Amino acid sequence: MPTPASVAEGSKAQPQAPGRFIVTMNPILQAVFGVGTSGSPDWTTTCTVTEADATMLKMQESSFLGVEGATSLKAEITGKIPELNSAAHYRSARNLMQDLGGALAVKEELIYSGYVSGETSKLTLLDRPMNIFALLSSGKLKQPESESEQDFLGTFKTKFKICRNKLENDINWDNPDMKWVKTASMARMHRFLTTRDLHYQWFNPLVFGLVPTEDDGVNARAALAEVEQMKSAALLFAKNAGWSDKIGLFVNVFGHNNVNSLFIHVLDMSELGPAFSYHSFKNLPLDDVIKVLREEAASNFLPAPVRTTDLPGLLEKAGARRRRDSTVGDTTKTLGNFFFAGTDGATSVKAEVVGRLPIIKDAASFRAARRMLTEELGGMATLKEELNRSGFIDPVTGNLTTGTRPFNVFARIGGGVMTQPGMDKEQEYLQEFKDHFIICSNLPANDEHWDSDDKEWVGKASMSKRHRFLTCKDLHWQWFNVLGFGLLPESKGGAGLGRSIALVEVMKAAALRYTSVCPGWSDRVGLFFHVFGHNSVNSLHLHILDMAELGPTFWHYEYKNCPLDVVLKVLKEEASANSMGSENYGLMAEVTAAAKAAAAAAEAAVAGNRPSIRMANGVEILNLNVGGELFAVTRGSMLQAPPGSLLHKIFAPESRWLSNLDANQRPYLDYPATAFRYIADHFRLLSQLSPENVLRPVQVPANQEKQVRELAWILGVEDIVFNPQYGTDPTLPRLPPRKWQLCCARRSPRVSTKAPDPPSSTDSKV
Repeated sequence: MPTPASVAEGSKAQPQAPGRFIVTMNPILQAVFGVGTSGSPDWTTTCTVTEADATMLKMQESSFLGVEGATSLKAEITGKIPELNSAAHYRSARNLMQDLGGALAVKEELIYSGYVSGETSKLTLLDRPMNIFALLSSGKLKQPESESEQDFLGTFKTKFKICRNKLENDINWDNPDMKWVKTASMARMHRFLTTRDLHYQWFNPLVFGLVPTEDDGVNARAALAEVEQMKSAALLFAKNAGWSDKIGLFVNVFGHNNVNSLFIHVLDMSELGPAFSYHSFKNLPLDDVIKVLREEAASNFLPAPVRTTDLPGLLEKAGARRRRDSTVGDTTKTLGNFFFAGTDGATSVKAEVVGRLPIIKDAASFRAARRMLTEELGGMATLKEELNRSGFIDPVTGNLTTGTRPFNVFARIGGGVMTQPGMDKEQEYLQEFKDHFIICSNLPANDEHWDSDDKEWVGKASMSKRHRFLTCKDLHWQWFNVLGFGLLPESKGGAGLGRSIALVEVMKAAALRYTSVCPGWSDRVGLFFHVFGHNSVNSLHLHILDMAELGPTFWHYEYKNCPLDVVLKVLKEEASANSMGSENYGLMAEVTAAAKAAAAAAEAAVAGNRPSIRMANGVEILNLNVGGELFAVTRGSMLQAPPGSLLHKIFAPESRWLSNLDANQRPYLDYPATAFRYIADHFRLLSQLSPENVLRPVQVPANQEKQVRELAWILGVEDIVFNPQYGTDPTLPRLPPRKWQLCCARRSPRVSTKAPDPPSSTDSKV
């Protein structure tokens, strides 16, 4: 490109207009062709340019190489960056554009070629050049077959528009003929998302956030927010249109684009065609655009210097903010300085909750957390502001974001953006609840190390041998954590306490339905929430634990494992205190009844396959495998054994002896089945007699007596089994006396203070 220089010697000076100056050809050309030397033709060419033009040309001198004969910025970008499908490539393209004159140079090229109006800075709506997506977004050109799809954008349809490919391109999406590979759709389901804003700053991702403010451009932070909305709109469309959860979003950067107006490729990646591979060199993931914009936005976060003369006014404004009105429920009242106290240096609601409530695992602490949020920390408005600021809420939809930064894993799973391999089968165990909830798993390595005491795994591994999560498909931000359940006023789109209580009840029913149907789970199921402040993921997830086999991580997190029933208790307290309307009460009662009925049905459906069943009267029946034979005994009958005996320890509620399971997930005891049956039957009979009646010693055939005595001795119950004993149930009536005589009957079993010592070489029993 020519650069500003003086007129070559021997040439005739041109009149210089104000603000203009003379430019000659590059001095290199003078040296090559001998321009200006005596006896040589005068090859000097002059032109007049503005000072701004000269500055732009100066910037282009060192970068614009005219690669492969390029005579435009577009061709130069293609020549220098022949592959543009990663964040690194996109970063390089934006740097190159800046070197070539920036967004204004691109604008000039678009004006020159007729794509942008120099008066309005907007894309033109002409027949020549025909800018297809600009015409479609403006409504000047219509695609009748895509009009019905606009509703799939939800609230985004006023800002963006969905467009289709040509019919023949869609039909030939999987045609391997090169005639179609170049033009066909890249997937069976392929759409385009464009914007209704025709300002040239949105024509292509190359210039996002780089158009000067004096040309009505926005900075990188605002551009980032806009692109994230584009992503949300595209994903919402795909979800509402019934596509798979494998959605790809791609853009073609200026230089590799074939239309000079914005279009985002929206692809169902579950069925790709040959065209996708063919165009892969220029398919830039939208997430890479977001990544680079975030980098650039971060560089602009440094604050501007504050002048000392401004401090009095700023301090007054800060004080006013801390004294602002806070809305609690539907009542507005002026509070004191409700912003957090900065406990332990806290600069957020989340840190303040942890600083002031280091333990939240019971009704008192959960109650305190909710009161602190509403009465001191600004309520749901402040909580939403914090989540918005950190990128967890889409400000347009009010839903949790499902991108990768921040990576909100349960929101991504609940929103269908992310799936977990192998969990499809387990999802079916939710049965009628599967349309509203999703069962999630921990990382495989965390599951494998559930019982590890290694400090590398304690706090990271699963909390029990069987540990799952239940999340909700409704991504509205009010459901992100139980701390805020029912606190968002209904006038602001809140569900109210009634629906919040109903949701928790249904989650409980869904979790119990899952554990009752899924093989391997005991009936000792724990359900826990981690309250905001102590949570590690800002989307709703209920911990479902098999309490029969807990690992070290459970005890590590005991301080923040808040039981679901505790949450229900506090929410119901608030509902009663607030005197909910009859409509909410009716809804809560109806859904709660349905949830309890579903849970009861789940219990009944699988009772026969469970290792234990709790009857309506509270009696717990244990299904055991003893030496290869099946036994059904009540826990209470076996706990008649002396507290220090081995038999009592085996059947204690926290027993580790019953954690060894057979192939059918029943507790396995490695004892002789026949001998164990005599002992178990003796304890059954004891539980069926009044203390006014006496049970005679167990009667065993001579050929089996030795083994029964040995097992009774090992279990610490020999004295009870082989001596007369009084019955143990005081609620039963006294039976008529027998005709045979008893002697030495004891009123109560002898209680041993410890389990029998292991046999030694001098023990007469061995």
